[in-house]
Amino acid sequence: MKKIILIYVFAIISLLQANDFRFYTDYASFYDQETPFIELYFMFPRQAMKWQKSGDKLQGKFLVAVNIYQEEQRVFSQTLAVEDVCNPGDTISINDFIPELVSLHLSPGPYVLNTTVRDFYSGNTSEHSMDLEVRTFDVSRLEVSDIEVASYVGRTQQKNKFTKLGMYDIVPLANPEFDEQNGIFYTYFEVYQLHAGGKYTCKSSIRNLNDKIIIENDAVETVAPGMFDIVIDYMDVRNLESGIYDYHVSIHDEFSGQEVTARKRIYLIQDTDLDAFMYEEYALLNIGKLDSMFSIFKPLMTQKEINSYRNSHLEGKQQVFIQFWKKRDTDMSTAINEYYFEMMERVRYANQHYSHFKDGVKSDRGRVLLKYGYPTEVQRSEIGGGTKNYEIWLYEGMRGEVKFVFCDTKGRGYFELIHSNMEGEVYNANWRAVIQAGAKDY
Repeated sequence: MKKIILIYVFAIISLLQANDFRFYTDYASFYDQETPFIELYFMFPRQAMKWQKSGDKLQGKFLVAVNIYQEEQRVFSQTLAVEDVCNPGDTISINDFIPELVSLHLSPGPYVLNTTVRDFYSGNTSEHSMDLEVRTFDVSRLEVSDIEVASYVGRTQQKNKFTKLGMYDIVPLANPEFDEQNGIFYTYFEVYQLHAGGKYTCKSSIRNLNDKIIIENDAVETVAPGMFDIVIDYMDVRNLESGIYDYHVSIHDEFSGQEVTARKRIYLIQDTDLDAFMYEEYALLNIGKLDSMFSIFKPLMTQKEINSYRNSHLEGKQQVFIQFWKKRDTDMSTAINEYYFEMMERVRYANQHYSHFKDGVKSDRGRVLLKYGYPTEVQRSEIGGGTKNYEIWLYEGMRGEVKFVFCDTKGRGYFELIHSNMEGEVYNANWRAVIQAGAKDY
């Protein structure tokens, strides 16, 4: 419990420097005949409301300004009032949020969503911007919409703003962060270009950053009611370890043989694993432990950060690490530092898989994995193929195709980096000769 409190203290302190309170935003794109139909999802914290007495109740209100920009040109603007009531003496926790939804049509392309929230009674404000990518749907073949994560799904009794297709109430969950107490969620998505009366199969899973299946639901076979169908799925991730995961779905149309996939990022923060998020605890480490961390994460640092660390005493070294992680937080709207967590996942993977002779993350393969991520493709030597053991890691889309060649040059099970076309890495035009059986030098 102490660590949970520390997490929120650190989060609140850092946020107060820029915002008065935290809220969450998300979105999903769906196919429409003319232009894609976009839903914007919000979660506003009840704890941030200032309550005013209204009869025998307490009333709170947020004023929300939603603006969408494309190339600095505003293309959409809407202001809405979000109101709530409670009883005097009610306890409001940090996990109490008010869901909200805004719908609109947008042409495919990149946008920026800017949301400003002002508490009506206190005047406190908070602002958040996020990139919004509106997809182009190709419905000449099997296609699937974006995935909406939901906190509640139920049959519609009375139509409201969360009602879809007049049948289901889908309450969006704009904050996909879960733990052992709050680890059940639903998903909603749409499938297009099916064949009426034909069967299609839906299979969903939770996968880690290495695309390994951690949880897998049973495949569900459905008869398509027409060219369009909706899918509502259920996931229980309460027993997963802390980490960054993807909810992954695969749709297979038996009539056409086509298959389409989609995924949605989720986060797990378990009480027992909270050390993974506490990079502020670098302030408690001694020089020995800091130097050990420095030897691991040095490949990720700028030369200025490296020099600053080397020239600092204990407190300075601690602050170099704290600021190093904070600067690289990819999404300040979430309670965790995604960059930090992803790097720790890579460290764990490298230590599990590349620990022959040297600690995994400090090996050549571990360093490359940490710095550049998981390769798109790995080519390995064949048994009896007339070569030493080698691995070729390929990264597509990174300046064309980037290649790293690792070889067990000594025959002892340790793979050295012998060649790469990445700037700043070892280059050896003669690498093909090095991997041949019997080659001695390179």
